[in-house]
Amino acid sequence: MFIEQTTNEIREAYAHALDLLRTCSSPAGFLASPSNVDNYARIWARDGVITGLAALSSGEQDLIRTFRQTLEMLACYQGSHGEIPSNVSIDGRKVSYGHLVGRVDAVLWYVIGVCSYIRATHDTHFQETMRSSVEQALFLAGCWEYNTRGLIYTPLSGNWADEYVQHGYVLADQALYVLALQNAGDVFAQSAWSEKATLLRELLALNYWPRTAHKNDPRIYHPHAYRAQASQDGPVYWLPTFSPSGYTTTFDGLAHALTLLAEIGSHEQRERAEEYVEQLERETGSALLSAFWPVIQPTDPAWKALQANHLYGPLKNQPYTYHNGGLWPVLTGLYAVGLTRYGHLQRAWHLLEALAMANAQGRDGSTWEFAEYHHGQTHEPMGTRHTAWSAAATILAHQALSGRQRFGPA
Repeated sequence: MFIEQTTNEIREAYAHALDLLRTCSSPAGFLASPSNVDNYARIWARDGVITGLAALSSGEQDLIRTFRQTLEMLACYQGSHGEIPSNVSIDGRKVSYGHLVGRVDAVLWYVIGVCSYIRATHDTHFQETMRSSVEQALFLAGCWEYNTRGLIYTPLSGNWADEYVQHGYVLADQALYVLALQNAGDVFAQSAWSEKATLLRELLALNYWPRTAHKNDPRIYHPHAYRAQASQDGPVYWLPTFSPSGYTTTFDGLAHALTLLAEIGSHEQRERAEEYVEQLERETGSALLSAFWPVIQPTDPAWKALQANHLYGPLKNQPYTYHNGGLWPVLTGLYAVGLTRYGHLQRAWHLLEALAMANAQGRDGSTWEFAEYHHGQTHEPMGTRHTAWSAAATILAHQALSGRQRFGPA
């Protein structure tokens, strides 16, 4: 394995990442960051699960215990319909299920987290304790299949890109749904969930890669929009979402990481998408994966909607920042893990090295900031400092290259 060639820089990055996970540990679970900015010093579903997956892969027992506490905290405040909080304050006095709208991905990450913890620890008592909670969560996810055709519908601001302009049948959320169903089906021996995950994979490979050869397939959700996008070979990367108004063609970094982890698509589709990711690296000058690309500029039609969809202070999504072309360590780590599943070890190692260098950067003369994201042009660290999931990215990629990480279908 390439991890045998571990450099001093990679070892140092891994050690600092573990230290930050411990700094982010609280009696209630993992904080998104110890920086008390915009609710980051809370227990978050998506951040907490991604951090918890890194904890499991590390084998560090104190961090694994904190992951359990994270899951228990989220379960404690599960809503009456199965909702999982977007975030919870350490004392439990402040619980958010999403401000403008609820968070679809929180429910799905939660199921993935619970099942991953059970698989790693073989804790049968925890398994039985959480069974009802997982059933409620997946029942709610099924309710979001409004037309009962298999895909869940995400409202604007309804997932991690909460200040971006993405909605509809979002590929990233469908991939999380696949992972949640597959993991829950395996852990709780529910064949219906596993079979649904298999069918959903086929549906995604068809609907998010329009090809003229499949334009009359009855499983196509939006035939008119599909035919408008279809070509002989299909797109050069996965299309990120579609809605009744048609497809969006922006590159979505999280979707590309999750399609690998959820084993969606053919060898050809994966290779074509990876070629584009490498091209994007040459374009941005950084190996870190962009949240969305290209950026939305003030002269673009989508700019007004982008301006309207934000909550705290100045607009975060200026060109090349935050979700609007920002470069994210967490996405890069997840993508690197996905690449290892298909034997792209050299490429994954390249991303791990880029992660180490990015996380070591800091503002104001500091080092090892583990910034939330980096500027899409200047590559400077930006956003919240000391984010747990930027540290988790290094741990997950490191352990995947060592052959000790399982993320995705059992």
